Amino acid sequence: MGKRVVIIGAGYAGILTAKKLAKRFKKNKDISITIIDKNPFHTMLTELHEVAAGRVDEDSIKIDLKKVFAGRNVNVKLDTVNSIDFGKKVVIGQNESYAYDYLVLAAGSKPTYFGVPGAEEFTYKLWSYDDAVILREHIHNTFRKAMRETNPEERKRLLTFWVVGAGFTGVEMIGELA
Repeated sequence: MGKRVVIIGAGYAGILTAKKLAKRFKKNKDISITIIDKNPFHTMLTELHEVAAGRVDEDSIKIDLKKVFAGRNVNVKLDTVNSIDFGKKVVIGQNESYAYDYLVLAAGSKPTYFGVPGAEEFTYKLWSYDDAVILREHIHNTFRKAMRETNPEERKRLLTFWVVGAGFTGVEMIGELA
């Protein structure tokens, strides 16, 4: 029996790992590579602000995983990983289990609020495809509301946006809003 590589996560790290392994072991049919993600697409995270601001269509930042791995020896699985049994070397997903010899954890990250009071509870995140779509709709609805507002002070309040964080995403988002 050949070696089984399971990669959890189809973000930048997971995709790059799968592609490099597929290239490296192209002629070795004893190596199987499986990549698992909860979405059937890869999201170009560096472009989220463009969707949130409505500059580009939301589909423009999604890349179908089947297309990414077309012609490569990579099995794409749409599943949500619930747990990993490291002793038995099995990834337990919502739909099925995946035995492995080598496991790559590339499940991504999550936003941090650096202790800013109220940031987590009262802000819109910009961390995923869904976040960008939700934020875009909020911004559009706010502009629609402001357009109909006759009180100048209320209109100014509606059209005032705060961005928490001055990293790449925060700076790009504020630039889009401006």
